[in-house]
Amino acid sequence: MRRVDFAQILSVDPLSKCLQQASFALGKHDETEIQNWFRLELAGYLSSNKAMSDATRVPEYRVVVGQHVDEFGRVLQMASGLGFVNEFHLRQGVEELEEWARTRHTIRLQDPLSADLIRQYFNIHISYFQFSATSLAGVFSAVRTEAAERLAQVAPAHNSAASKQDRDEVIKLEPNFYGVGINLRALWRLCCRRGR
Repeated sequence: MRRVDFAQILSVDPLSKCLQQASFALGKHDETEIQNWFRLELAGYLSSNKAMSDATRVPEYRVVVGQHVDEFGRVLQMASGLGFVNEFHLRQGVEELEEWARTRHTIRLQDPLSADLIRQYFNIHISYFQFSATSLAGVFSAVRTEAAERLAQVAPAHNSAASKQDRDEVIKLEPNFYGVGINLRALWRLCCRRGR
């Protein structure tokens, strides 16, 4: 296992590639909670995702603000105390969100749950929730920040385990000419890493 520079990985663009590389770098690390988080962000907070459980909630950093509109494009105007109605939790994976962001147009989504609630309590029929694609930049920034915080918690343990394995590769305690062997390639790799 090699030493991983998570700071360098977190600077990778696009965000989906950054998350994939960070998840891969963690490998089979025993932190299943962080691996599940990566799977949810990449594949989405959807029932088809194996990482999704009944207890999983879409995080607040995935909320975008927009408007509900009816089939004629008329915007639903809500009282000031009901601003939360104009929020939407994005369940889609980061890669899909990146595709939406490239359009730079208004994104329109069907939201049957909100439509039913608004019809039931306000007797107003709406068809879509719409928001600007530029608001996804804030979501991406929040996901990257969350990834950095989560990786910071596991990085020291992960990297110390990696450096221990690097040291163990240098000296080989196995049958050879004098009983102890030196792996020169492993020694070179270890020296190069420490020389950084």
